Amino acid sequence: MRPSRITFALAFAATACTTTTTPPGRRLTADDERAIRVLDSVFVAAWLRDDTAAVVTTLAPGAVLMPAGQSVLATPEAIRAFWWPSDGSHTRILTFDRAIDELGGEGDIAWMRRTDSLTFTYAKGGTTQSLTSRSMSLAVLQRQTDGAWRFSRVMWGNRR
Repeated sequence: MRPSRITFALAFAATACTTTTTPPGRRLTADDERAIRVLDSVFVAAWLRDDTAAVVTTLAPGAVLMPAGQSVLATPEAIRAFWWPSDGSHTRILTFDRAIDELGGEGDIAWMRRTDSLTFTYAKGGTTQSLTSRSMSLAVLQRQTDGAWRFSRVMWGNRR
């Protein structure tokens, strides 16, 4: 079986410091899909609990975030500064509805296409705003050497 172009592109996009444990070309198993869905649920639940440490544990070492219209966030420090800035502001997610529209992969690389709807508050300098966001995202996941799945690359943007 010959690997697809998407497999090569995703493998290239998801290069990180971990080594593969599963031969390329092997489709995701039902257990892989369940584990990936659980990881995604852990990510959502961590945001709803306002649990920074739990959000970070869903990311692979070397994870890269690519928010639309922003600079690429390619270090743990850049990710923390973006999601949890030290400027005295605080974002609190109140609702986080996510649909996984597509899930696939081969070997140690998987991807998810998702749509989200959030309500949240943003507080800074004694002022709090209530906001909503609708977005779509593409996440590339990588199986770690311990067998766990983690987010390796995530890009997102607003949807209408």
